[in-house]
Amino acid sequence: MRNLLSTAQVLRQVFFPPQRIVRPQYLQPSPIGVRTAKWTKSAPTEKRDIKLIKDEGIASEWVQLVNEEGSLDPPVRRSNVLKNIDRAKEFLIKVSEGIDGAPPVCKIVNKVALREQEKAKAKAAHAAKTSSKQLEFNWAIDGHDLDHRLKKITEFIAKGYKLEIVLMRKKGKRAPKPEEVQNLMEKVVETIKEADGMQIKPMEGEPGRAVTITVKKKPDN
Repeated sequence: MRNLLSTAQVLRQVFFPPQRIVRPQYLQPSPIGVRTAKWTKSAPTEKRDIKLIKDEGIASEWVQLVNEEGSLDPPVRRSNVLKNIDRAKEFLIKVSEGIDGAPPVCKIVNKVALREQEKAKAKAAHAAKTSSKQLEFNWAIDGHDLDHRLKKITEFIAKGYKLEIVLMRKKGKRAPKPEEVQNLMEKVVETIKEADGMQIKPMEGEPGRAVTITVKKKPDN
């Protein structure tokens, strides 16, 4: 399979150039004045998990509230804020740390609205997990099955699924001929290209044994 391996490497370079990975990032507030500065968000930094800090969980005695105009009100005691809100319907949540010794930035949020926002995030995360498909090809696949699965590649890519294509020798099936391995590799790669697909991580495996190609539709320009 040495010649096939070199062929696969060439195909990988031609049809699947390395992709630049852009990682999602976490937005940090930009520097603010202690009293009336406009509260904005600066360029993204590294993404990290955020634990909601609210009400008495906010350690600072003083806080600065983001008002409806998006500006910061003068510092106020956290205890006074909690006395003046409807604790049955509202939370005081910490948005960010204060800058240069200023109190932390906080917001008053509606509990129902916050729960709906959390549900929407959970729904989006679930959708992301379920928006993937997998197709398996036997190296010695017959012509009818091959045509059917190639059409599935085109269909799944067009629908926006993340698609994992596994080329393998299935249990109980005969060993593939070298030309079958090369032909299958070429047909799968060409189908991906014609479907406007792109590789989203490096090709894995060895031709003739098991190869995994993970692709998705190219973003619209």
